[in-house]
Amino acid sequence: MPTIRDIAKLASVSPATVSRVLNNDPSINVTSKTKKKIFEAAEQLSYTKHKHSRSSRQNQKRIAIVHWYTVEQEIDDPYFISIRMGIQHECQEANVLFDVVYNDDNLRKNLTTKKYHGIIVLGRFCAETLDFIESINDNIVFAHTKDTSFKFDSVHTDFRSMTRDVLEYLYSKGHKKIGYIGGREVTPLTNEEHLDPRELEFQEVMYRHELFNSSYFKIGHYSIKSGYNLTKELLEKNYENLPTAIFCGNDSIAIGATRAIQEKNYKIPDDIAIFSVNDIPTLQYTSPSLSTVKIYSEFLGVMAMKLLNEQMNHERELKVSIVVPYELVFRESA
Repeated sequence: MPTIRDIAKLASVSPATVSRVLNNDPSINVTSKTKKKIFEAAEQLSYTKHKHSRSSRQNQKRIAIVHWYTVEQEIDDPYFISIRMGIQHECQEANVLFDVVYNDDNLRKNLTTKKYHGIIVLGRFCAETLDFIESINDNIVFAHTKDTSFKFDSVHTDFRSMTRDVLEYLYSKGHKKIGYIGGREVTPLTNEEHLDPRELEFQEVMYRHELFNSSYFKIGHYSIKSGYNLTKELLEKNYENLPTAIFCGNDSIAIGATRAIQEKNYKIPDDIAIFSVNDIPTLQYTSPSLSTVKIYSEFLGVMAMKLLNEQMNHERELKVSIVVPYELVFRESA
């Protein structure tokens, strides 16, 4: 396991800065660039390298990783940093050049200034943007978003299945008053909000057990701030009948929820257990350490690049949809 000192050395910052960033100290004043370096260093140190490629550098291909986030938004959701770095690692192994094209007003211009042999779409875009991407390139893979039409290759995870597994685990441990703090993805430009499979599965499972309590159910954004505010609201509204466990839609929400619970002087997990999703590399540095669902997000990125390589090399005609594995990781919070 990499230490804070290891991360500090790789990111060229002090161990104290790394510690405060990883523990989301609200009083720290560092730039987005520094935070990005720290998260990427933590991700890089946790990454398992694959066998080195011996490919010739002749006829080297170049791809674009089209990110639905801006740089600042990506920092708030390190899950996407993990996927992106998985793609980048596989590009290096396959001897493929890459550019990361973040989502801003210059996205279309940035995609047409160079010749790309393929494009990985990271995240969720509106139909208009996807039509444009399709118009400039035939080799396209979706990473994180599922394409049910099989028009494109896609790599994603089964959020409904993992939600069901977490709830059944909590239920088996005697928890019946279970809350949910979640978020929804919002498509850039159109601001279209998408129902999240985690919240849908949570409701179905809890209704099936006749345990659903609407006052324990909160939907906001996938951010630390949203997790903090919604958990604080939940605790204040239900102070006479607290949930014994809260399932958080991602780790950022869980970090905010932890802070809100601790500020109210409740103990985790004695008073309230916490379980979240993603298992970002920085999670092991939180206090208490958070139980979570590990999504093999680096592997998701690696597989997206492998599929794109197959397309660029004309190895198959049919499109495929790949579901990456996950596992429940048990730490101090549950």
